[in-house]
Amino acid sequence: MAAVQKALATAYDLHVKQERKCTKAPYFVHILDVAKHLMAEPAASEDVIIAGILHDTLEDTPYTAEELERDFGPNVCQLVVFATEPTKDGGTRIQDKRQTWKARKKHTVDICQTATKDQLLVLLADKLSNLQSIHEDLFLQGAGVWDCFNADREDIAWCYQEMRAIFRSRLGNTRMFQLYERLVDEVFC
Repeated sequence: MAAVQKALATAYDLHVKQERKCTKAPYFVHILDVAKHLMAEPAASEDVIIAGILHDTLEDTPYTAEELERDFGPNVCQLVVFATEPTKDGGTRIQDKRQTWKARKKHTVDICQTATKDQLLVLLADKLSNLQSIHEDLFLQGAGVWDCFNADREDIAWCYQEMRAIFRSRLGNTRMFQLYERLVDEVFC
C-alpha cells in the first residue's frame, strides 16, 4: 500500500491547482474516484490502481514518462502511456482539443480493440468516473452541462457507447462495467 500512497501524493502534488470542467471542483476528486473504483475491483492489481491514480499525469502535467517509470516502474508507466491521448506534435499537450476531439476518441476506441485487461481496467475506471460526473452535473445543472465539453452530446454519446461494447466483451463481469453500462443508458438514452 505504500506505493499507492506515494501515487496519491504524487498525483495530488501534480493536479492540486487543476479544476474539473463546469463545476470547478478540485480535479483531484476525479483521481480519488478512479482510485476508489479500481480498489473496489478484485481484478485490479496494485500496478493497475497506481496507473489509475496517475492516468492523467503525462497528459495534463509536466511529469514525464521517464520520471513516471523511475518513480513507479515500467509496468505502471506502460499503463499510463496507454491511457494518455495522442497529440499532434508528439508531446503531451493538445493545442486545439475541440478540433481533435473525435480523432483522439477514435484513436482510443481503436487501440482498445487489442488492449490488455489491465489497460482496459484503467480506462474503464477513468471513463466511469467521468460518466458519473456527467450524470451528477446533468442532475444539478441540466442540459447546459454539454456546453462545457469539446464535443457535442451526440459525439460524446458515440464515444461512451463504443467503449461500452469493448468493455462488455472484455470486462462484462466486473463491478465497474455494471455501473458503467447502467450510467450510459441513464445519461444518453
